[in-house]
Amino acid sequence: MSMFEFVLTGFTLVLALVITRILAGLRWILSSDRIYWVHTTHVVCLLILTSLIWWVLWFQRDNTWDYLSFAWNLLIGPGIMYFLAVLLVPDQPRRIRNWRIYFYSIRRLLYGSLLMMVVAAFVGGVLFNHLPGFHPVQLLFAVALALATTGWFATSARIHGALAILIATIVAVAVVFAARSTPDLQ
Repeated sequence: MSMFEFVLTGFTLVLALVITRILAGLRWILSSDRIYWVHTTHVVCLLILTSLIWWVLWFQRDNTWDYLSFAWNLLIGPGIMYFLAVLLVPDQPRRIRNWRIYFYSIRRLLYGSLLMMVVAAFVGGVLFNHLPGFHPVQLLFAVALALATTGWFATSARIHGALAILIATIVAVAVVFAARSTPDLQ
């Protein structure tokens, strides 16, 4: 087993927990009498982001891995993603009677966690992946940082609706970038 395969195993386990948590709660989140589109949009975005994270891990296969880079990339990124999944899909989602009320009760934790994830991704990209400061991905990080900061402070349902649409747009742009970057599997 190569070092990359070893590292990928750890990442895959955590990302699988994120996907499992989300898929297990979708039945309750999509209940027609309780659905809140802003919350649902964030759940779907997290599901897509999880698959994107796994996809882009391939591009780190040539990195030199040590414990610090492994711990940073595993505990910070996927760890925060798991925390986001737990926030968006609580232990007993069937008990949530109104996803709108629930969303606004967790919004500061949600956006605070998104802030941490964006900062961690930026720092990890620079420190461990040697991503240049003016790479297009950094622009996405800057926009995501602004959106997460706005979400942290905003109380307006309209602003949160706009944020959900903008975050979904960023995720869609990330999907386009990922689709253009097919890994060389040789």
